[in-house]
Amino acid sequence: MKAMVLRKFGEPMECLEMEKPSIGEQDVLLRVKACGLCGTDLKIFDGKVPTVKLPSIMGHEISGVVEEVGKKVKMARPGDQGVVHIYITCGSCFYCRNNRENDCQSMEGRIGFELRGGFGEYLRVPERNFFKVSPKVPLDEVSILSGSISTPMHGVRTQGRLRMGETAVIIGIGGLGIHTLQLAVNLGARVVAVDIDDRKLEVARSCGADAVINSSREDFPTAVRKITAGLGADLAVEVIGGPKIPEVLEESIKCLRLGGRLVIMGYDYGQRLAIDPQKIVYDELEIIGTRSSTRQDLIDVISLVERGKVKPLITERVPLEQANEAFRRLRHSEAVGRMVLIL
Repeated sequence: MKAMVLRKFGEPMECLEMEKPSIGEQDVLLRVKACGLCGTDLKIFDGKVPTVKLPSIMGHEISGVVEEVGKKVKMARPGDQGVVHIYITCGSCFYCRNNRENDCQSMEGRIGFELRGGFGEYLRVPERNFFKVSPKVPLDEVSILSGSISTPMHGVRTQGRLRMGETAVIIGIGGLGIHTLQLAVNLGARVVAVDIDDRKLEVARSCGADAVINSSREDFPTAVRKITAGLGADLAVEVIGGPKIPEVLEESIKCLRLGGRLVIMGYDYGQRLAIDPQKIVYDELEIIGTRSSTRQDLIDVISLVERGKVKPLITERVPLEQANEAFRRLRHSEAVGRMVLIL
């Protein structure tokens, strides 16, 4: 099979012929059709993720069609199309038993990180990590359900506990941010979008944002308080990348109401955040991390997308062989959606 292989961090991947994976009794063999790209892929490519070993076949937002199933597979059948949940977990530890399998400490690994990913024509997937999606949803859109949409679902609903009628501020309207916004709208919140790009803010309006703020022209904590009659937001979700994350997080805290919650979704390695403990104590603020998603998050996202409640936004479709050029453009992308590799 053909695959793009990373042999040295920071250097172009090579298109190589690899052995087609074999499957076990409880696995499915997936013919990969599409694989979404995100900022985490750049972190892996640059060698920032310490658990990734070389050579590596990356790719963790994966859709495809089942080609073969193991003898003990019960639900999947050849011809089924669907999406892959990348965390292959133990199922028995404290975290798995408490619906937090994304925090499993005994997992086999993550597909596209420690394990072979979707930048190849075929992939072995445990049946419990494959989720069928209606053929009515295009496979390029299916690919980003497990990352670009399930991750925000976990962030705003599970970790952020967003409720109907609350005000949510989404800071950064990119590939994750635009889907975070759609999910917040679906949860019944009043949604404020913050970005420095008017084009992105117009897309945010079209996806249901009640208000938009261009933070390059106005102080967004002040604007949020004006929108909320001086109270501030119930929830702020930071969804940006790069060196400005600490600065943006400090500003995000300022836009929260008493008892407000800040969810940190965007990150980089080695950054530091300066926080005044008095502010956190007196305002009873919560600062919350969010990591990937659970299977239930993905199941609920599939339902929303199949019913047309959330629309996966794809900005560009690139052949697998052009993955290196796609990475170059991704590093400097100002897109409001996801770039997807097509196989």
